[in-house]
Amino acid sequence: MNIDDEVRRATKLLETVMQAAGLTRKDLDQRLGAGPGYVSQVLTGRMELKFRHVLSILRALEVEPSIFFQTLYPENRPSTDTVVMEEFLRRFQKLGFGPPAAPPAAPALAPQDLERMIQNAVRAAMSGATGEPAAPGEPAPVPENTKPRGGRKPRGGGREPDKG
Repeated sequence: MNIDDEVRRATKLLETVMQAAGLTRKDLDQRLGAGPGYVSQVLTGRMELKFRHVLSILRALEVEPSIFFQTLYPENRPSTDTVVMEEFLRRFQKLGFGPPAAPPAAPALAPQDLERMIQNAVRAAMSGATGEPAAPGEPAPVPENTKPRGGRKPRGGGREPDKG
């Protein structure tokens, strides 16, 4: 792998952590106190990724750099991005966040399921929750400060018409 490939892997992992935290690039710009588009420029490569960028983004996401870098560069190098994401989830689970680890003999997760599990684990970590994880197939509890406000109720209430 060349340097450009390594930078792409790092930015992909940063973006995955950001998404798992339930944040957009705009949200992260605001947390960093940066101008509009800063995070997009860093993550798309329009601005050269520097160590300083990685550390400031991780700090804004409240992710320990050691976890990020151990995931990015594990002792036994994974062969795919899916393996990197599985390792990230495993490390979060080891810290007590997210759903319990699956048995070693379990089949590989679909990328969508893995991404959902990572998002739930990061949300739990960021909200400080260490309680029971959500049941499989159910979303993790959303911290109070991120719940949508107001909104309309669905029409009809899901009732069936009377059959008479």
